[in-house]
Amino acid sequence: MTSRRAALKTLVLGALVACDSAVARLRGAQLVPIARIDDVKPGLGLRTTHDETPLILVNAGGEVRTFLAVCTHQGCPLGWNAAQQLIRCPCHGSAFNTDGRVVNGPATAPLTRMETIAERGRVMLVVRS
Repeated sequence: MTSRRAALKTLVLGALVACDSAVARLRGAQLVPIARIDDVKPGLGLRTTHDETPLILVNAGGEVRTFLAVCTHQGCPLGWNAAQQLIRCPCHGSAFNTDGRVVNGPATAPLTRMETIAERGRVMLVVRS
């Protein structure tokens, strides 16, 4: 019975993800692969780019979240601190949690979250025209 529930759960989750990507495409968005889900393991972060825009992806409890990897204080590049589970700015010490909220200043504004969809083992950035 448990294996049936697991199979049904996988099927339903797969259908929901397919719906998200189909809806995004129908609304004129382009889905751009930016990382493999396997590259963003739970508790880890990954820096990447789209065009020349720096991005940072974090896996918070199985949910991959993507942010613009630029500090909201003075625009410095951000990195991931696995030991602290924080997105850190090396320039002035600002820190952000995995929701993008400031936990240590001088930054006062949260990070810019980028819309992404996890699909077929990839993280896809939703780019609207």
